[in-house]
Amino acid sequence: MSEGVEHGAAAVAARRTVGIIALDKPAGITSFDAVREVRRIFGERRVGHAGTLDPTASGLLPICVGRATRLVDYFHAQPKTYHCIVRLGERSDTFDTEGAVVAGGDASELGADAVRTALRGFVGEIVQTPPMHSAVRHSGRHLYELAREGVEVERAPRPAVIHSAELVGFRAGRVAEAELVVVSGKGAYMRVLAAELGDALGTGGLLGWLSRTRYGSLRLEDALTPVALAALDDPATALLPLDVAVSHLPRIDVGPQHAALIRRGQGIWLPRTVQPDAAGECRVMDPAGDLVAIAEIQSGLLRPSKVLAG
Repeated sequence: MSEGVEHGAAAVAARRTVGIIALDKPAGITSFDAVREVRRIFGERRVGHAGTLDPTASGLLPICVGRATRLVDYFHAQPKTYHCIVRLGERSDTFDTEGAVVAGGDASELGADAVRTALRGFVGEIVQTPPMHSAVRHSGRHLYELAREGVEVERAPRPAVIHSAELVGFRAGRVAEAELVVVSGKGAYMRVLAAELGDALGTGGLLGWLSRTRYGSLRLEDALTPVALAALDDPATALLPLDVAVSHLPRIDVGPQHAALIRRGQGIWLPRTVQPDAAGECRVMDPAGDLVAIAEIQSGLLRPSKVLAG
């Protein structure tokens, strides 16, 4: 095989292991376990996930493969939808069923209307303190590592956004169950929401069950479990294009010549047909519909900040 043909074959192979996997993570494994399995399936070292799901949680976990790992932070900026059950009348040191569960206040007198009223106080821009059992780092170590050693440290409250929180089901009892659908932005912990909702209602609360059903443009019904992914004759057919990670950014389409310039890291002047309403960060697409770069537009000049096309 000639050198040119070998290079071409290598380029095709590289493209086949670049993209996004919409993974349906089962309960019982960590998000890193899911990443490890995708690495094994594709034989690719550069694999990362966007938005940790706790071991007890299931649902949509975006997995970035190859140079798609450079787009993980852009996933974090997109809204996420959770379907969850909050147990009112119980408390836990981890705010979920993984920890030591103890009785809280009697929730027998609670009704759905009271839960709906309390939920309204958590919608909008809020502040949450990360739980000790979380992936947040303290002095270079994950908080959950310190928690497993029995160490608790001060955590600074952080801003978070809850776009909506809807009560879709309610089961009364001494330990009542509130079934919620929550749409959140970056930095929101459903475990903390469950505990704080319980505190607001005077009963205590914990997260009994959680599934992430949407993440940006990705939907759980379109996702594959690790077992289903491994069973595919060609797992590369499950890879979604890179721009899935940045679908929330305005799209700018460029021609072949401009795409070539941007691939070299050069800026271009946008045509008048695009320029008037374009400003800020955008995704740049070539004529084939592939993501070329993330770029900033200032006064009609498009400057690539992250070149992605291979």
